[in-house]
Amino acid sequence: MKQLKPSPSRPSLQTGNESGPASSSLAQLKTLRRAQRETNQRVEELKLRLFRITEQHMDQAVRLIKRWLSDKD
Repeated sequence: MKQLKPSPSRPSLQTGNESGPASSSLAQLKTLRRAQRETNQRVEELKLRLFRITEQHMDQAVRLIKRWLSDKD
């Protein structure tokens, strides 16, 4: 049976112990995914913080407007 040689356009399947284009791109992909997960987590934390700040300031604004309206009367 004839064996096919891997072509540059078709990376061969390699194990994690071998070094080469496939393993280095896999490592890069894992690094990118980890960074993306960390970024997504940070974004969610910031959204939650922003929501809390907005809610707090909205409560303060409502109290201030109510006070202004009661002072007018």
